Amino acid sequence: LDSVYYIMSSNINIVLVNTSHPGNIGSTARAMKTMGLKNLTLVKPKNFPSDVANAQAVGCIDILNNATITKLLEDALSSSKLAIGFSARSRKSNIPSLSINELMRLLHEYSNDNVAIVFGNEQSGLSNDELQLCNYLVSIPTDNAYTSLNLASSVQIFSYEYFKSCNIEPVSKKPLDLANHSSKLVLIEKFLFIMSQLNIITDKNKKSLIQNIHIIFNKTNFTDNEVNLYLGILSKIEKALKK
Repeated sequence: LDSVYYIMSSNINIVLVNTSHPGNIGSTARAMKTMGLKNLTLVKPKNFPSDVANAQAVGCIDILNNATITKLLEDALSSSKLAIGFSARSRKSNIPSLSINELMRLLHEYSNDNVAIVFGNEQSGLSNDELQLCNYLVSIPTDNAYTSLNLASSVQIFSYEYFKSCNIEPVSKKPLDLANHSSKLVLIEKFLFIMSQLNIITDKNKKSLIQNIHIIFNKTNFTDNEVNLYLGILSKIEKALKK
């Protein structure tokens, strides 16, 4: 079972955004490795590399040494075909949400694809703009008396639930060659540009409309061929508008 899980978990990328304390990065590395996860991406960490992170990693320095560092979340998600944002806060958002169990079932469908599991800053979590880049939102249930989970603890809970689900549930293969996040983002931006040219997007509705378009496109499983087809159509429309 261990070898089977290792193969399955190699597609999972833990993404930490704007992490303030390096100790949380080290503790995250430890939480990951105990459950067979190895891919860590840090988006604009406040202090890294760090001796504090190394001390907290306790035998998991390889996770830190091999971590990818980016300045933008978009870059961290560029090769991912599924991005899951974790948030402890209740939000007024139309971004589709999943329970932990629903997430586990979905991840098995994407076992052959790159998947990003995204965690925000310790104090503020993921911003609305950052969540807008994710396909789904997941919240870990806690007691109402105290709802604040430590960053590394959140990663540990996810990692354990995924490890457990991989060892008790059969894997279903996803035959479609899904488009990655960066390709979908190009499609979204082209679509929004044309909407702007047609004056569908106005100063009054810009914020809500852009968010809704991101949500609609992010929850659609586009293949590479479909993205190319739609981009071709949108390019024709753009040329026609210029005439």
